[in-house]
This record gives sequence, structure tokens and C-alpha cells, in this order.
Amino acid sequence: MIQKILGKLTARENLTAEEAYSLIVAIKNDQLSQVQIAGFQVALLMKGPTLTEISAIARAMRDNCESISPRINEELMDTCGTGGGLSTFNISTATAIVAAAAGIPVAKHGSRSISSLSGSADVLEALGVEINLSARAAEKLIESIGIAFIYAPLFHPVMHKVLPPEQELGIKTIFYTIIGPLINPARATRHIMGVYKPELLDVVTEVALSMGYTRGLFVHGLDGLDEISLLGKTRINEIKNGKIISYEISPEEFGLKCCTLQDICTGTPQMNANVIREVFSRKDVGSRRQAIILNAAGALMIGGKANSFAEGIQLAGDLIDSGAACDKLNQLIAASQKFRPVA
Repeated sequence: MIQKILGKLTARENLTAEEAYSLIVAIKNDQLSQVQIAGFQVALLMKGPTLTEISAIARAMRDNCESISPRINEELMDTCGTGGGLSTFNISTATAIVAAAAGIPVAKHGSRSISSLSGSADVLEALGVEINLSARAAEKLIESIGIAFIYAPLFHPVMHKVLPPEQELGIKTIFYTIIGPLINPARATRHIMGVYKPELLDVVTEVALSMGYTRGLFVHGLDGLDEISLLGKTRINEIKNGKIISYEISPEEFGLKCCTLQDICTGTPQMNANVIREVFSRKDVGSRRQAIILNAAGALMIGGKANSFAEGIQLAGDLIDSGAACDKLNQLIAASQKFRPVA
């Protein structure tokens, strides 16, 4: 099978959905060598993956991970982004906590950072959250407090096999740039996702729609941020009612003041944890607070808690000022620690 698929790719022929899907299953079942996996990744990258191929690979990756199925009556939300953009503090992680404080059930998918100082796993660990949760523990947290962190390496066996060749070759394939954020083990169907390259924005949105996402904001700051940007304009693809709507927004439209990258730049995990704490405790009311509020407004929109960015900004500010966001963070820390693995 692999020889036939590699032959097609090197001849710049597109794979069928069935071929792409079956290849991922074969990787999971250890039917391919590391050389064959690397050959597949390079050949697909050189040919250029089609929407059909990407969607099939993403479905296969999600179907072959360890699944999470909390007993809740509402659709789950994720805020996991692609990473790789200009490095800010962990805005999407803070956004997830604000969304959960509003009563939106959140399955926050993520990992340690590859491209910056602090990924979502890094900052949550620095905050005191236990990140090494089993599927059952994550389910219980979502059911009881409305949010859990899903540490991607524990749930995706195929990623363990495709990432080493990618790292050794020094290339970025669709596994890193597109698929990872879309394969939430809890099958979250609502998502606010930062995309680090403008040319990937439409592809990511189309793949998400093909995978059954019901609401989503797929965003790219035109200044290079993989967040809704406080530096300037943001291009947004919104999934709503089975369609994709594209538009741009800027902070000034909502009475927010633009800032510089330095104002919201990343630091170490502990530094970023301190930033989130200071914003949630109302000690920091500057640009970092505004960056969280702007992104949380998008999450509140797709979570059905706000009808517009303006409404979402007001509600996000209220959730922080009332202490609800801080309380939700403390709940997550305390509840997750109960599932801390015994050394």
C-alpha cells in the first residue's frame, strides 16, 4: 500500500480520501517504517496536500485517538491554535478559562510549546494545574466544573510516530500546521482557533467545516499574530449555520487601544502564569487584559453567550471584574490536583 501511495504522491497525483485515511490507520498499527513515514510526509508536502487529503487525515487522526466523552448537554468548545505566530503570552489559555467561567463547557486541547517559550501545557502547569489527566479524569472535570485540559501527547498515538521524522528533517508538515488543533479527543464542535499563516486560514476553516464543526472563529492577525490581534486588524473566518463568513475587525472598533508586541509578548511559563493571575485578580488592567477580553469575546460569541464582539467584550470584562474567571481557574487547579498521578 505505502509503495503505491508514495508512487502517486511523487508523480504529483492526489490521494483519495480512502487512501489517505487508510495510511494513518497503517501508521497507528506500526505497518510503516520511520523511513516510509518520512517519505510520505515529504512527498505530500512537495506535492501540496488537497482539502480531501487533509480532511481524511484529520478524521483518521481523530478517529484513532483515545476519545473523551463527558456526559453534558451542550456542545464543547476548544481554544487550541496552531502556534507559530508572533509569540504572545498564553492568551488562548486565558480565553478558555473566561469561557468556562461564563458556563461554556471547555475541552482545552494543547501541548508544550515547540515554537515559543510557553505552550498551554507549560503555563497551566506553572499555574498549578495537573496536566497529565486520563480520559476519565478529563470527563469528570468537564462534568463537574465545566473545563479540563487535554494534554495532546497522552491521547494521540499517531502523532508520536509522525512528529519525530518531521523534527529530524526540520520541516513543518500539515500535522504541525493544520491537523493538530483540529483533532480534539473530546470532539469539540465549537472552536476559536488562531492560525499563524494567512494562506492556511481558508484551508483550516474548510477542514473544520468538513469535520462537523458547528460554530467557529478561525483568526489570523494581519500583523502575524495567531490570535485576535490587539496590534491591528484581524482576518476572521466564522463558521455559522453551515457556512463560512469572512470579515476583518480592529480593536478600535470596540473602544480598545492598539498596543505593541512588547506589551503582550511571551515570557517563561511562570512569567505568563503571573500575567494571567494579575489580569484575573484585576491588578493588571492594561493591554494584557484587553488582549484576553478581545479573544474571550470571540469565544463567548461562538459559545452562545454574546451576540456580537461588543457584547462579548462587555461580558468578558464582567467575568474578570466579578472574580468569576479567577474562581474558575482556582477550581480547575484544585479539581485537577485530585487526579494527580501517584509517584
